[in-house]
Amino acid sequence: MKKSILFFMIVMVISFLTPNLFLLDIMAANKGKSDYQNGSQDLTSNSNENVAEKGFDRKTDFPETIKLLLTEKNEVIELPFEDYIKGVLIGEVPITYELEALKAQAIVARTYTLNKMKTNPNVHPNADMCDDINCCQAYKTKEYAFASWDDEEENEKWRKLETAVESTSDRVITYQGSLIAAFFHANSGGQTENAKYVWGGEDIPYLQSVAGNEGDIYQDTKSFTKAEFAELIQGAVSDYEKKDYPIEIVDYTGSGRVYHLKIGETTLKATDLRRMLGIRSTNFRVEKDENGNITFYTIGYGHGVGMSQEGANQMALEGATCEEIIKHYYLGVEC
Repeated sequence: MKKSILFFMIVMVISFLTPNLFLLDIMAANKGKSDYQNGSQDLTSNSNENVAEKGFDRKTDFPETIKLLLTEKNEVIELPFEDYIKGVLIGEVPITYELEALKAQAIVARTYTLNKMKTNPNVHPNADMCDDINCCQAYKTKEYAFASWDDEEENEKWRKLETAVESTSDRVITYQGSLIAAFFHANSGGQTENAKYVWGGEDIPYLQSVAGNEGDIYQDTKSFTKAEFAELIQGAVSDYEKKDYPIEIVDYTGSGRVYHLKIGETTLKATDLRRMLGIRSTNFRVEKDENGNITFYTIGYGHGVGMSQEGANQMALEGATCEEIIKHYYLGVEC
């Protein structure tokens, strides 16, 4: 209790003196949310972000600072680049993950950030990145972490996170000399996805389907009434509630995910339907009962492209290094 009071007093002082340095989110109710903060690129990215310009120079292309848009406050702050990467790890993965998995996430996050800054610099007019997981990457402060972690473990956990970031601070992932689009997600459901099936465009050699390597396969169930389903898909199938069309799966991708499905006379990409419904993945089966209620049974969590965060941790548990993890999920790369 005393520590909580002291923490709030410190927060108030820091916020008054340096309002542009921190986003102070002290809602401990969000503790553990990052377990499935999958694939910060999850719903909005496209294959046009696939490569940065040639000739990436490790000595000159690492910025000292980064400008970050805090979306809830609509405020832009500037902070050291590697401090930003630490904040991404706080937001994106559990600190309980193995150190080599955290190192892999740090390298992936750093690569994704630098690539996005090079290939898509005008997404935010006054900032390089934002903290929205559906646009850029999650980001949380050290203060947020300490408010969420157990008091007796917070210093040890912070040292672990610092080690993961600082020991990899000069490392990025490249393919034929260019930064890669380092997509990632929470759990592939056993097999990652080829990027072209998610965002279209040309095939990306390093973003192919590989074994997910998760110890546990994430599964979820989500049900909708006929009216709920009709409202959510209205933009694509405007007369569903009147017609009560059957839902038919047309084809699958090579990884076993649904590729296209048909509702009435309308053919949809499963990725578009996933976006409309907010279901966990496109690896699903669907059932409709006699009352028109629809249930989706999904396997995996996220778009499935690139590194599986749970798979990375399982590989680390089995002795893999961060480099081995990265080279498994991104084919033919250097890091």
